[in-house]
Amino acid sequence: MLFIESPSTRVVLGAAVKSKSKSVVGPLSAQEKPLSTQEKIGYGIGDAASNFYWKTIESFLVYFYTDVFGIRASSVGFMMLITRVLDAINDPIIGYVADRTVTTWGRFRPYLLWFCVPLGISAVLVFYTPDLSVRGRLAYAYVTYALFMLTYTMVNIPYSALMGVITADSLERTSVSVYRFVFAFLGGLVVQYLTLYLVEYFGAVSSPAIDATAAGAIDEKRGFFWTAVVFACAATVLFILTFAATNERVEPLNQSAITFGADMLYLKTSVKVHQLMILFVLLIIAVAVVRDLTGVVLIATAYCSLSLISLASSAYFRSGRTDPSNEISTLELDIDNLLVNKPWLAMFGYGLFSLSGSILRGGAVLYYFKYYVQQTSLVPMFLVSGAIAGLIGMIFTRKLVASFEKRQLLVSLNLLQAAFVAAFFFIPADGVVLMFVFRILSALVSGPICPIQWSMYADIVDYSEIKNGRRATGLIFSSVSFSQKLGCAIGASLVGASLSFFEYVEPITGVDQPQTELTLLGVRLMISVFPSLFILCAAFCLGGYIIDSRLSNQAQLEPVKTNDSKIDV
Repeated sequence: MLFIESPSTRVVLGAAVKSKSKSVVGPLSAQEKPLSTQEKIGYGIGDAASNFYWKTIESFLVYFYTDVFGIRASSVGFMMLITRVLDAINDPIIGYVADRTVTTWGRFRPYLLWFCVPLGISAVLVFYTPDLSVRGRLAYAYVTYALFMLTYTMVNIPYSALMGVITADSLERTSVSVYRFVFAFLGGLVVQYLTLYLVEYFGAVSSPAIDATAAGAIDEKRGFFWTAVVFACAATVLFILTFAATNERVEPLNQSAITFGADMLYLKTSVKVHQLMILFVLLIIAVAVVRDLTGVVLIATAYCSLSLISLASSAYFRSGRTDPSNEISTLELDIDNLLVNKPWLAMFGYGLFSLSGSILRGGAVLYYFKYYVQQTSLVPMFLVSGAIAGLIGMIFTRKLVASFEKRQLLVSLNLLQAAFVAAFFFIPADGVVLMFVFRILSALVSGPICPIQWSMYADIVDYSEIKNGRRATGLIFSSVSFSQKLGCAIGASLVGASLSFFEYVEPITGVDQPQTELTLLGVRLMISVFPSLFILCAAFCLGGYIIDSRLSNQAQLEPVKTNDSKIDV
């Protein structure tokens, strides 16, 4: 049964489900049992499902839009920036709602069940090519991609937050995170290895758009569409299994009551929130405008104008307009706590820079092998070799975390990864062996990064509850996801912008065009030097992460409200 709670009311919105839960409060070590392998696997396959979508988007969507769908690279870059920044804004909203959702299934698990099917449908629509004009296709891309990112957020934010409530043990969370990213890598491996083969399989049919009698004729439009259908069906089944296999145990000591009136008043009158929103608007403008004095003037003008509007609207809503219930905004409390949370600020910056570099590099791979190496057939094995190496590296995560502090370990791994990624710039076009060697080395050291990173996010939730007395699991996970989405927006837009800057020439009526030396130089920079710089910036941000093993152990000994029983569905 779904309840939205307030201090004085409880509104029933759903159907009843049997529950045998019993909440207790006490030291974790005396109350919580280790998670079963079955539940860890059940949680992990949810990220395999996510990667059926994410790796397809990361590795193939820009290529699909430019070389199959027929959109200019510069238009793709700007579209990625706009839609992903708008999507990033959805993350805190979903986190806010999820924190205040109460069902007998838990706070976060139900979202996997409710939105896995809409997510699959929206993903298929992204890879459908309608018979429209160039402008019509661009508009279609905006709408379908924005819809996909919205539904992805409505599943992935609660899924990520779920890790913070299935156990309160820091080391056990690292173990859960390892399972999660083992399956994430496996899902990514399937996508990276099979996508082009599936496109070829489904596209090798009679089509009026091509001469199907020609040797090796491929209708990539049809191929990408049916490949998306296969991945969407698989992901939907896996999300349902994750819902059925997991259980929420950790509950906040202080429930996040619904204070919509006070929260809306806070959003209308808070200059602090307005300034944050203005900064993100300025970021969009900064990336989109020409890098000259005109762009600087435009940004300054936009900032002054939006700030004046902010002050005027704040004064208007404050003037004689107060919340009649005199409620204290729980959203204000959560945001204020978040903005003074040093570990969260550090991981926010880390997610922003690391994802920017990752998406930029991932988006350049197909162009790198198609135009620089001139062996597109190597792409599946190149991607798969990295996925396998990442899995091997991930196996050692728990031992590494048990031996070293998470922050120092993550910094060291990032520095090694940056060096291996930068080395790609010096590899000649015929140095295929070296490409695979450095791909494997960079993936090997990056394998433990993701599980360590996400277990650190869960530790931030505990740190926040100890420091501030509030456990905003959904908001914290959604806000770090916000930084990653923003990083993805920057990285994806840089793929299109870099291709345009280095004078990439799109295929004309399906025929590949020769690229200049400048373009080839740009593609090499996009896969090596540029992402390496982003990785170094991410490592620098970790200097503000102050949670160590001592603080983590303190969090585990604090009274934590837990629920060890299984919910029957």
